[in-house]
Amino acid sequence: MKYRSVFFLALSLFIVLSSARVIDRRSSDIIIEKFPPTLSTHRYPKRAEEDQDQLEDIVDYRNSGSKTTSTVTTTATTTATRVPTKRPQPTSAPSTRPEDIYGGIGITPQNGVVGALLIVLGLYLMVFGFRSFRITLAVCGFLSFGLITWVAMANNQPFYGYINNDITMIAVPFGLGILGAIIYALFWNISIYLIGALGGFALAMYILCCKANLLIANVVARAALLVALPFFMSFITYFAEVYVLLFTFSFVGAYCFIVGVEFLAHTGYLAGIKSILDGNPYHQVVYVISKNVIILIVFIGILFLISFGWQFTYNKGQKFGVLITETPVPNEKPAAKKEEGPGEPGKVDKEKPHIEEEKKS
Repeated sequence: MKYRSVFFLALSLFIVLSSARVIDRRSSDIIIEKFPPTLSTHRYPKRAEEDQDQLEDIVDYRNSGSKTTSTVTTTATTTATRVPTKRPQPTSAPSTRPEDIYGGIGITPQNGVVGALLIVLGLYLMVFGFRSFRITLAVCGFLSFGLITWVAMANNQPFYGYINNDITMIAVPFGLGILGAIIYALFWNISIYLIGALGGFALAMYILCCKANLLIANVVARAALLVALPFFMSFITYFAEVYVLLFTFSFVGAYCFIVGVEFLAHTGYLAGIKSILDGNPYHQVVYVISKNVIILIVFIGILFLISFGWQFTYNKGQKFGVLITETPVPNEKPAAKKEEGPGEPGKVDKEKPHIEEEKKS
């Protein structure tokens, strides 16, 4: 009876240890499925190496732990092949690398598409922004909704990105931008004031990016400027509609044009925009003022002044959405009135009495 109890105890211990080994190996397989080496994209080669090292650390730690629980004798002699380390957080310090600022090395297809689109829209607003009506409303609605959508997606983007991340980050803002264009074109009596707010927002972005690591370092004060200036521009649109809209079309057009050039030139100015709009801890970048960045900042002001002068002169005396034309009046001389002379005497009826002109003497 005593030996039988020992036998069942040993058998139970063997079953428990075997089950523990199977469960431990299964958990390692789950970790491999959860963190496959192929998840790291070409955009983050350094992070891909870090993830691979983390995966190897976890697997080695699991395997070494399972060995120590198999027998008592191997515990004192067997050690892990690699010392398990604490898994670092999937974030890094602010970076100045182009792949972190522009999403890749060199001019990627996404950079080309966005840059070309912004250049075309910027040129349109600088030249024909005030002259046209429905098209200009649609362009401003597209820019507003597209920007809001991109900011929301960038701030909530996971570490490994969305599914088909490169296409998703362009297609979704583009689709909602089309929706915004339709809304602005239909409800023009409200969208005019939103266009003024767009001009104030672009001016706030320009002011903040005039200094390295932004002109206003405090996040609360920066947010206050980004809210107050658009609200102020939208308010004064009611009193000075023509001048506010001229400013908005000229400045937003110049700003979009230069940002589109920045997507192709990679001077580093985009890092300032991302520092303001993208608060995702995985997207931290450093904004550095270089000679090329200063050139872009100066050219925004120059293009704005040229566009404002052109549109003010070309549309002088016009109102946005109202085309006033002068129709020349033909120089026709008024018809001469006929001079009225004394009337001719009518027929005299001799049967009726009449006045004799002369009395016979």
